[in-house]
Amino acid sequence: MPDTSNPRPALPRLVWFEFFLVLLLAPLLAFPPLGHPWMLFVAFLLPVLWLIKPPPITPLNGSLLLLLASVLLSLAASFDIAYSTPKVLGVVLGAAFFFAVVRVISSRGALDLAIETYAAAGGALAAIGILGTNWIGKVGALQSLTARVPAVIRGVPGQQEGFQPNAIAGALLFFIPLQLALAIGGRRRVPAILLFLFTSLVFLLTQSRNAWLDLAVAMAAWGIWQSRGRIRRVVVAVIIVALIGGAAFWTYGGSRLSERVVGAGLSNDVDSRIELWSRAISMIEDFPFTGIGMNNFRRVMPVMYPVFLTPSDYDVAHAHNQLLNTGAELGVAGLVAYIAILLGVAAMLVRTWRTTSDQRLRWIAAGLGAGFLAFFGFGMADAIALGAKVGIVFWAALALVVAVDARSREMSS
Repeated sequence: MPDTSNPRPALPRLVWFEFFLVLLLAPLLAFPPLGHPWMLFVAFLLPVLWLIKPPPITPLNGSLLLLLASVLLSLAASFDIAYSTPKVLGVVLGAAFFFAVVRVISSRGALDLAIETYAAAGGALAAIGILGTNWIGKVGALQSLTARVPAVIRGVPGQQEGFQPNAIAGALLFFIPLQLALAIGGRRRVPAILLFLFTSLVFLLTQSRNAWLDLAVAMAAWGIWQSRGRIRRVVVAVIIVALIGGAAFWTYGGSRLSERVVGAGLSNDVDSRIELWSRAISMIEDFPFTGIGMNNFRRVMPVMYPVFLTPSDYDVAHAHNQLLNTGAELGVAGLVAYIAILLGVAAMLVRTWRTTSDQRLRWIAAGLGAGFLAFFGFGMADAIALGAKVGIVFWAALALVVAVDARSREMSS
């Protein structure tokens, strides 16, 4: 007879129970009933599992704990807790999803499946984006294409008129380099190539010039890092020629030709962003400990820190800078925690790339690294605020980085 006194077989069931509980609660946490601060108590349904089984130990635990504490502290400064609730629940969902994914990726096979699933999710996000984005025409050649795309998905809570194209582009930055890495060094190259091409097409249609530039810089950095010897010198030479050509085109190409390629209004966008950044810095100076509260930039800024280059009826959801927006809404401690998370990601990926003998794992680490680098660059002139619905891709990517690092250390030990 089997030994039923051994409690160890129950652990896998608990692990999967946690994972499916997170998935079950995800719609409620991502789309909470507005105006109900009691929804904050729903967040305790997930951490209560950690009393039964503590969350897995990862290099990011300290930073995540500080971030969650900053989120909790920011409620003290929020002018309306119910208004902050959706973003708070979004962070709780992200953290719970992070730990649940890390816990279920307990083998190399599980890691490979998770990586391929994540890459496929990028294609799904691209499909949702092409059907639900509220296209903003910036580049004439692409505007004529997006004008013909049917508006299928509308009325999503918080995005009634369609998804913001810059947010879609910012989220896709995580997927494109990874899909390319799988196309080069993965097990199923043909599906990876098709995913890469489709996601890249939708990414191009978003007309997010900031995201375009960030992806180009990240891919160039990846090329320099990955190459060796003569190939590296060729890559560097190509980048230098491209930079010189771009500068010459911008200087001598004429304003009309430049606007046809990169779109109009670029200089106005830069000026308005600088103004928003100055307001975010003022918020950090005035509320260094608590911040102004999550989701409150769009309400506090027009009242206490008005701007003059953005129309008064325009909803400015964030500071258009990931670091400044985090500092403004969560205070200095929240900003430090967020930066520590990114530095931890960089350290783990560099360690994996340098120490692993598995070529496929190295390609995956490089693809994840390029995605995070592009996302960081995107966050310098735009933002996907912490707690945003599409921000779940950030938490999933964090879990994959931790899992890749853990498998790499297991192989080298």
